[in-house]
Amino acid sequence: MKRKLSTILTIIFVIAVLAAMFAILMQISNNPDNTSDSSALSTDDSASNSDKSSSNSENSIPIISEPPQDTVVSFLACPDNIMHHSILYDALIRAAEKKGEAPVYSPLEDAVFDFDQIYEDFEDEIAAADLSYINVETMMGGNEHGIGGYPRFNSPEAAGDKLYDLGFDIYNLAHNHMLDSGNDVYLKHCHGFFTEKGVYTLGFYENEAATEDIVIVDKKGVKIAFLAYTYGTNGLTLRNSDTYIPYFNEALIKKQVTLAKQQADFIIVSAHWGIEDSFTPNSEQRTYAKLFSDLGVDVVLGMHPHVLQPMEWVENNEGHRMLLVYSMGNFISGMQDDAELLGSTLSFDIVKDGETGEVTAKKVRFNPIVTHYIVPGGRINGLDTGNRDYKIYYLEDYTKELASIHGAKKWDLTHRTTLIGGGFTYENLLRTVNELIPKEFLSEFYQD
Repeated sequence: MKRKLSTILTIIFVIAVLAAMFAILMQISNNPDNTSDSSALSTDDSASNSDKSSSNSENSIPIISEPPQDTVVSFLACPDNIMHHSILYDALIRAAEKKGEAPVYSPLEDAVFDFDQIYEDFEDEIAAADLSYINVETMMGGNEHGIGGYPRFNSPEAAGDKLYDLGFDIYNLAHNHMLDSGNDVYLKHCHGFFTEKGVYTLGFYENEAATEDIVIVDKKGVKIAFLAYTYGTNGLTLRNSDTYIPYFNEALIKKQVTLAKQQADFIIVSAHWGIEDSFTPNSEQRTYAKLFSDLGVDVVLGMHPHVLQPMEWVENNEGHRMLLVYSMGNFISGMQDDAELLGSTLSFDIVKDGETGEVTAKKVRFNPIVTHYIVPGGRINGLDTGNRDYKIYYLEDYTKELASIHGAKKWDLTHRTTLIGGGFTYENLLRTVNELIPKEFLSEFYQD
């Protein structure tokens, strides 16, 4: 009897245990928060998203998406590069001294030149820029045609080699000296000289139809169009040639800007215009500046007056802002009037917004520069001023001591002084910059 009772109790106990286990399993299946079943963990994105609201915060891994990055192309522009005879003789003497030889001044087409000192303070900035521009005011027309200076220039190819070695990418040939050969011989040679090096030239067109083939540089995926125009060519014109000279012409400008807007993200214009030695833009400059603004050009680089002129942002009726520099002065030249020795470079970033795709100019900086030389005495010939030891300085690095020995001070004794405030002094260099250029474009050095 006891054995039967024991068996019955065992069966009842087993049934109770099984019932309890079944109840627990049912409870677990109805409460996923407490499950430890690995089958409930899914790598599927949809399952993962549906579980986020009920999963513990410590088990949630947030997904952070990086915002689109801006694309930045750094740009540097340098103005008129003019090879007067005094600069050539100075470079010839320096090359001879390095070789321990006596200088031989003629013929210049066979001479060796050393231009390193002139540009040495600018090498790093030119090399660092993603794109850099130079106005080749005097053509490299071929040494075989003889080297010439003012007023009909033919600069030695060594001067062009130096510009290329410095790292310039864009070479403007559209200016009043582009027909100094009396035809297009110098122009064609200069264009070929640089393009064979794999860089870009502005202003040369084989014929009128070629004006539709504008220069567009693709840098980091940002397409930048370059256009160039000149007010004239010193009264020289072409005959029996199809070469097209890009004089200022409303129809040409409208056509080319339209093409540029179709093919590029950003438009830079080189404008050779204005009155020499005048701080004030003339009516032609203002007329074409408005046209460029109305058409949606982004930057205008003014060349030719050889002195500084004002700069500003110009906004058109559609709210588009254009950076306008009426004149950047000279980069290097053998000129002697005070104001002609004060020039500039211009740097800015071309920025493509990573979200909107809009391309604008930012971090604009106008950098005043000084052409320095001394007058040791003695001239090679009537084409030579006798000035020597040419070098370009940033005005920020220039000193009162250097200004006190500048050769321009001797020039001032017999000629009109042209800086704002009077003759060539450190103070008048600063005064001229501060009166012509808004402080928003200048470094902290000029803010006091």
